[in-house]
Amino acid sequence: MKEIKLICNAHLDPVWLWRRDEGMAEAISTFRVAAEFCRLYDGFVFNHNEAVLYEWIEENEPALFDEICELVKLGKWKIMGGWYLQPDCLMPCGESIIRQIKYGRKYFYEKFGVKPSTAINFDSFGHSRGLVQILKKCGYDSYVHMRPSDTTTDNDYLWEGYDGSRICVHRTKTGYNTARGTMARNLDEFINNKADEGCNLLLWGIGNHGGGPSKEDLDQIAQYTDNHPDIKISHSWCEDYFAQLDKTCLPTIRSSLVHCMVGCYTSMVQIKQAHRRLENEIALCEKLLAADETEYDKAKLEEAEKALIFCEFHDILPGSMIKSAENDSLRLLNYGSEIVSRLITKAFFSLCRGQEKCADGEIPILVFNPHPYTVTQCVETEFQLADQNWSDNEYTIANVYDETGKQLYSQNEKEECSFSLDWRKHIVFTAELKPMSISRFNCKLNVINSPSRPVAACDMNDTHFFISNSKMKVWISKATGLIDKYEVNGTDYLKANSGRIDVYQDNEDPWGMTVDGFHDKIGEFKLLNKKEANLFNGYPDADHENVRVIENGDVRCKIQAIFQHKTSFAVITYTIPKQSEYIDIKVKILSNDSNVMYKLTFESTLENPDFIGQSMFGREKLYSDGREITFQKWCGLFQHNKSLAVLNKGTYGGSSKGSCFSISLLRTPVYSAHPINDRPIADNRLSHNHIDIGEREFEYRLTAETAHIDKEAEIFNQAPYTLSFFPSGDGTKKETELLLDNDDVILTAYKAISAEKKLIRLYNSLGADTETTLMMNEKRFLIRLTTYEVKTLLITQDTITETDMISEEL
Repeated sequence: MKEIKLICNAHLDPVWLWRRDEGMAEAISTFRVAAEFCRLYDGFVFNHNEAVLYEWIEENEPALFDEICELVKLGKWKIMGGWYLQPDCLMPCGESIIRQIKYGRKYFYEKFGVKPSTAINFDSFGHSRGLVQILKKCGYDSYVHMRPSDTTTDNDYLWEGYDGSRICVHRTKTGYNTARGTMARNLDEFINNKADEGCNLLLWGIGNHGGGPSKEDLDQIAQYTDNHPDIKISHSWCEDYFAQLDKTCLPTIRSSLVHCMVGCYTSMVQIKQAHRRLENEIALCEKLLAADETEYDKAKLEEAEKALIFCEFHDILPGSMIKSAENDSLRLLNYGSEIVSRLITKAFFSLCRGQEKCADGEIPILVFNPHPYTVTQCVETEFQLADQNWSDNEYTIANVYDETGKQLYSQNEKEECSFSLDWRKHIVFTAELKPMSISRFNCKLNVINSPSRPVAACDMNDTHFFISNSKMKVWISKATGLIDKYEVNGTDYLKANSGRIDVYQDNEDPWGMTVDGFHDKIGEFKLLNKKEANLFNGYPDADHENVRVIENGDVRCKIQAIFQHKTSFAVITYTIPKQSEYIDIKVKILSNDSNVMYKLTFESTLENPDFIGQSMFGREKLYSDGREITFQKWCGLFQHNKSLAVLNKGTYGGSSKGSCFSISLLRTPVYSAHPINDRPIADNRLSHNHIDIGEREFEYRLTAETAHIDKEAEIFNQAPYTLSFFPSGDGTKKETELLLDNDDVILTAYKAISAEKKLIRLYNSLGADTETTLMMNEKRFLIRLTTYEVKTLLITQDTITETDMISEEL
């Protein structure tokens, strides 16, 4: 006997083709109608997820919220999923997904006393394999999704995570919405063509802009049930389905559930970059607050976290919403950043207690390293001289010293402002930073006889600039403005003309619904000649070369070049350190061409490499045939003991073919232009708003040193907090807060739970078992982690306890 479990829901995008206030209005209407039908129809059960919608109801319609509470008690209304909302499940880091679950489960348990055991993300455009471990360690045993549609031919399967954990999954093949008044037809089609013998799950309800059940559909279901006594049809919920599912012979999938809507990996780069920035800022803030151990405004930090996770919604972060919703989301992300910025600054000042007062003539620089290891890196900051120097023949140089009085490699660079006055200073220096604590440096000033800031000469000939150190050689072509050589420890990793910006034909569709990649290359950005470059800079009478050294000293060399394709321009700045083996690449694009895709491309010397990228608490082998793929903080080519990778600060899409790989910079489709059958995607009679027209900036790090690439990606994304600050000398100086002795174990979270208790989350980034010694409170704890395992610990002064990911003790 076939059994059909009908799960009524009302897919409601808080933001998409509408703004948030309209989403709130529709949530109220949808929930009001659903509550009415729960009262009117015996046996009917309504299901809904997303804590944010219930928050809106509680705040704006308290009587309706009270009614929903009563319906939940009666079993007529089921809390489904239990997350804050349905986010994108590929681009957020693991900590962000844990926040989605934490805030959702906390709300639903406090308000309704329920903890769903089935997670759902019906509409997300792919699902990272790292979700499996998170779900298991947050109390879930099952998962329901729809996309991508070609994961498996089976409706039900076991999904295995990077760490070997498993969860039972149902993929709906019929969608999650139904049109109004069509349930009799839908049941016929499902039973005749898609339903298996035994138990089946069928999602229904008017959706996208809310809706849920209708009288016509409920009446049709009742009539259909009466007319088909040989089929057991009932109103149900997800946990009921999985309880009856025979799980003994299910196939197993061991990969992320990708790829679909591949344009979403790149659309709306400002949203993606602001999202990554706020992820990093919250992580830094939590570490500072935990290290400081003073009271802070927890409600404010919660506001910032909710700003972040709201903007992870699967039409916000992927970039498929309308322009006004993009503006709203950027405002919300910036609001979160402002909150966190104030908390960071306050905690930083507090941590500076006990720092000695500086000597006369010294400028102190204080640096907080948010990582649990000693880090040697380039540090930069700005400060103001005590007075303006108006002399035409003098310039003040700052030299940097560590706490022992040792002079460090340093150089003075152009300030962010453009004052032709010896007053504001931008200092860059190479420093060793103590783990999870404040490091102190002092600047001493020296006035030299020079009318301006000196920039050292760079080695060059007629064709190239040459930058080299004991580990690395880099050649930048004067003819093309591109990288012609990147050699590390005697091995050449790049072919000539690397770092170019390729241009691909695109269309109006921001999702990329009908494509698997961007294959139609139509050109490249080409170097402007000298006259064009000076005209672009606003100085048509100047005679400066296009490819030129703009900074050079003991710490680094910076070379800049300007390019053009059609009516768009690009300014590329290479920053090449004198003591390290990477190249930092900053790309500024002035985008003015519609329906195109720009990719930053590197031609490697590797032979038949694997293309691998970071995923959520794991890493994944990616397509190497030109199809568009997604990754998180890094991707690269790996061949035996050679590798070449690019770290990023908010880029998620790319592609690879053979020994070449590309980072997807931006796309310029039309806002929310949805392909429908063979109709035009957008009306070509109109001048449409196109996504990412204007100035956009990107930061990358090209590196051949990938032994501890996850650690390096964390350091690249979470820069040390640096400030020139004159301490009072009062208080007690705080030393290293926390230390790990394994470079492959990543500290993904460190936060204060209470005055006596702190949460630490560790991730083993290796594809093998490992262990680390955690040193804290003058105690040592040996922590063992299996392959890609994430371990959450609660630590007090005397104890360490393993918990699940939302702090419930195991």
